[in-house]
Amino acid sequence: MRSFLLIIISILILSMPSYSYATEHKEYWSSLNDTSDKVLQLVKQEKYEEAKQLLDYFSKQFLSIDHQQSSLSMSDLQIITKSFERAMESVTAVSMNHVERVRLATEFRLVVDALASPHHPLWLSSEQSIMKSLNELKGTMQQKDAQAFRHKVNEFLRLYQMIRPALLVSVEGEQVQKIESLVQFMDRYGTDMIHDTSMQKQLFVMEKEFQNLYQQVKEDSADPSLIWVMLTIGGMIIMSLSYVGWKKYRAEKRRVKERNH
Repeated sequence: MRSFLLIIISILILSMPSYSYATEHKEYWSSLNDTSDKVLQLVKQEKYEEAKQLLDYFSKQFLSIDHQQSSLSMSDLQIITKSFERAMESVTAVSMNHVERVRLATEFRLVVDALASPHHPLWLSSEQSIMKSLNELKGTMQQKDAQAFRHKVNEFLRLYQMIRPALLVSVEGEQVQKIESLVQFMDRYGTDMIHDTSMQKQLFVMEKEFQNLYQQVKEDSADPSLIWVMLTIGGMIIMSLSYVGWKKYRAEKRRVKERNH
């Protein structure tokens, strides 16, 4: 029994370094996430100089991590770097309007959060806005108002561009590529869609793809590292109880046999 418990303890101890690194990594990204949120709040308050100072601090924080050991891909690094540059532009540009500054700061906030909280990202809260925008696009398309439709297309594109970096680091594969293609198609042929029924179908396809995307991410929201810890510890407990029960069964069986003799 003692040797069996020693084996269990040894296994748990060996798994602690990786768990410790994961905890440290999570705390690091939590700090970055908090900084990006403060940047956004300062931009909303039009405190651009203070926001710039925080972005400089974020840059130092971000460069301090060993990216070779992190889970970031080259693509992720490129996406967050470009989003950081746009956020920096939002607080240093001379003639940019306030709404655009907030949009760029929000984009940065969402992509950092997507990397810090991959299992429950903030960009999921954009579902209602995206679906509402697509629904309005369908309404203006049916009215065949070219000017109003183009205006709604531009509104949708600004909204999509705000969540796009977070989307790209959160979801991989064919589904995102399909959405990207549909968005580019609408951007290029938006006005023509009003008079072409075959093109109009692309808008309904896009709506369905976004519905599937949000649903998929919600279904995949369980944290696998937490599940692994629960299964490991739970499995060890079950093994321990099973072993104890088996030992008691053997001892009881032996006592019954001795009494019969």
